[in-house]
Amino acid sequence: MLKKILFLVLLSVLWCGSGAAAGRVVFYPSGADFSQNLRSSIQTGENGEYVMFTLSGQASPETFSVSPLSKGVSVNDVSWTRSDLSQSPAVVEIAKKIDQLKFKLNSVRSEKQALEGGILFWTERGKVQEAKAVELDKIAGLVVSNLSSLYLKSAKIDVKITEIQDLIKDLQRKQREMSGPNKMVWNVKVSVSAKGAKSAEFKLSYMLNNCGWTPHYKLDAYPEQGEVKFSFDAEIRQGSGVDFKDCNIALATVRKFSRISPPILNKWRIEPKVEDEAPRVAMDMANYALEASVVPRKLKVQSVPRQVSMATYSLWEMGRKTIPAGSTKKYTVVTENWKSDFTFLARPSLSPDVFVLADVKLDNAKDYPLGSSILFMEGAMIGKNNFIFSGNKKEMYFGSDPMLKVQRKTLEKLSGDRGLFGSTQTYNWKYLIEIENARKSEVKVKVQEAAPDAGDKSIKLVVKSSPKAKMEDNNFEWVVSVPATAKSSIEYSIELKAPDDMKLDLGIGR
Repeated sequence: MLKKILFLVLLSVLWCGSGAAAGRVVFYPSGADFSQNLRSSIQTGENGEYVMFTLSGQASPETFSVSPLSKGVSVNDVSWTRSDLSQSPAVVEIAKKIDQLKFKLNSVRSEKQALEGGILFWTERGKVQEAKAVELDKIAGLVVSNLSSLYLKSAKIDVKITEIQDLIKDLQRKQREMSGPNKMVWNVKVSVSAKGAKSAEFKLSYMLNNCGWTPHYKLDAYPEQGEVKFSFDAEIRQGSGVDFKDCNIALATVRKFSRISPPILNKWRIEPKVEDEAPRVAMDMANYALEASVVPRKLKVQSVPRQVSMATYSLWEMGRKTIPAGSTKKYTVVTENWKSDFTFLARPSLSPDVFVLADVKLDNAKDYPLGSSILFMEGAMIGKNNFIFSGNKKEMYFGSDPMLKVQRKTLEKLSGDRGLFGSTQTYNWKYLIEIENARKSEVKVKVQEAAPDAGDKSIKLVVKSSPKAKMEDNNFEWVVSVPATAKSSIEYSIELKAPDDMKLDLGIGR
């Protein structure tokens, strides 16, 4: 027992002792890089001088590095051993709470069994037939009254049982995250040459598993104000098994499984040859893990989150924070108002809705990794989507505007023959598009429709449009101003001529 207490004291000293400088933690999408300056006593054993460090069981030995900061001290070698004495006081406290809840759960279940006995009694009492006629009403009333009360109490106890079970599951999850899956710590023995010094300062750094962060975004569009209100939150998962106390926290936006090296160009052979990509992809993933462990540590930390652009990713400095083991915390990283040009886009042959498109152009490039986003239109939630932004320009859709509607009507759809002896076949399409604006201000709506494309030189097409259509990517496109609480319209027609003996596929115009 004494050995266990001493071991826990060592673990506590490593992470929050007075001889240790505040640590630095850089969270990646999966994993965290921890570093700390630490003064440690130098001990002497059979094989010479050494120092001992106790690390979280989630530490990755292959990423561990130790550098002496005291003059005259050098590192010779490092050895690792496991210990099963990782039960920190916080974990022990959670275990006590779990035991208390389990005791309470058993008590509530006993109460439930008693109620079920009462329900059975009054259910059977209601079946008694020997009672006199004058007593039947009284018995029936007692049965109904008691059963109603018992069933109500039973339902409440069921809710209570579920709540206690959920609390137990949540505490068990926190217990696993705080102590790690194996409930162990690492004992790191560092052999040193210290020339008789009693203590020395060292810099430790290593990667931690069971940690990470996830981005969450909120985008609220205000077309009339010409802006998108943007917020970026970071949800940090801390399952290292130890508390991060007053640590400098940073978030790295490295993409998961991003390619480290460019793809290899295949040789151009007349006889096809398929290259096996699997070994190279595996190597790229290994390189990613290796590069992710190299993080700058001398950046000045500020209390307000700020973006630091690195060569291939961004680092968000979050300032000093305390993040207990086993916790999941959400922090606001950025809140901004983005000036945006808004366009209302309609494709009436496919939908009567008019969609809102925001074109964001920022002064400085942004680097926001892939995450979930909640979309709002003028404060009203419209849905969820994935969001990623790299650069200073981005187009974003914000669903349909309920104040705008569009409709396409077919005015004419004819076919026939022309020319001497019917040598030419003809087709005519005529459409009317109406855009209705219920807003109190004028809006400009971009309308797009598919334009026919002749697949043969002998097919002749004549298009008429009012207003005149612009061609964009083989589509008709109009930009129409629609006055407040009014309608605007577009008329266009297409005439097709082709040889009589040609079999035509009219596509979507059939």
